[in-house]
Amino acid sequence: MVRVAVLSWRSPGDHDAGGSELHAKEVLARWQDEGVDVTMFARDDGGSERRVGDVPFRVERVGSTYSVFPAAAAAVLSQRRKFDAVVEILNGVPFWSPVWWRGPNIVWLHHLHTDMWKQSLPPVIASVGRWNERRVVPQVYRRTPVVTLAEAGKTALTDIGFRSVHVVSPGVDNCFDGRVDDVLPASRRLIVVGRLAPVKQIEELLRVLHEARSQGLVVGVDLVGDGPLRSTIECWKRAQSADWLTIHGRVDTETLVDLYRGASILVSASSAEGWGMTVTEAARCGRPAVVTDVTGHRASVIDGVTGDLVPRVADIPSAISRLLADEQRWNRYSSAAHERAHQMSWDKAAQEHLELLLEVAR
Repeated sequence: MVRVAVLSWRSPGDHDAGGSELHAKEVLARWQDEGVDVTMFARDDGGSERRVGDVPFRVERVGSTYSVFPAAAAAVLSQRRKFDAVVEILNGVPFWSPVWWRGPNIVWLHHLHTDMWKQSLPPVIASVGRWNERRVVPQVYRRTPVVTLAEAGKTALTDIGFRSVHVVSPGVDNCFDGRVDDVLPASRRLIVVGRLAPVKQIEELLRVLHEARSQGLVVGVDLVGDGPLRSTIECWKRAQSADWLTIHGRVDTETLVDLYRGASILVSASSAEGWGMTVTEAARCGRPAVVTDVTGHRASVIDGVTGDLVPRVADIPSAISRLLADEQRWNRYSSAAHERAHQMSWDKAAQEHLELLLEVAR
């Protein structure tokens, strides 16, 4: 049996868990089913939502938001005889595993954080974080196999100095599959799904949609997700009397599937993505996307085939208007999106990740 320690800032049960944690849950659960002994080391979020639900692998909560990095390293080293390999999920701030772990080691790095640094941190700290990510980290990890989600992400990583970069596309859960409508829904609703954090640029998106509505774009919006900006968005909705916006918060999978299928278009204004998991979920339900042209979206959306990429958030309303006005085009996008998403599998992704880990271990 291969015994693996996984270093992750957040666990799948963390109250701030997002796409990275979903990816880890789906892959690692399948590893566990294949006989790999998985232990994840992640922060203690300090809240009541400390459960990991149906996750079949162990989660050890060590340290807090910032102390988790040295605490996780210390925990693994204190139990080093129990582990054959280390997988580090590098989410902006590194665990520096190549420095202190001398056994087999791979890194999952979904995307660079670019503008996320200044969106989340004071200017000086943000500058240090961005410099570290682009200058120091690639040198420290230059001999460590790095796995990312798409070819565009691989290019971005190799451009700054990473040397051993592999691509493994994510999967999508079968629960999002089903009948694909061959007509544009009459409701003309948009769906926006994601963590309510600055990187998603949801406030800016809502402002441009609000302005577009005053100019004749008649759409409703279902906003799904939770996060630090939820109260701000709720205040904005009240101030603007935006009754066209429904804020759902976190929802169960069955409800999310219903919301995808009740929408006409998936919209994302994010400034950084590793892939765009919600884009693929919506595509599996036959829903095309209008999204910002960032690295991860270029992987999850084929421009002009499964959806539209736009250069700025301000360009999203006009792209929505054009797509809603052309039902034949919407139908083509819908069919192509569903077909592409249907080819994606978490089983395949987990197997490719495991093959790489075993190759490194050998």
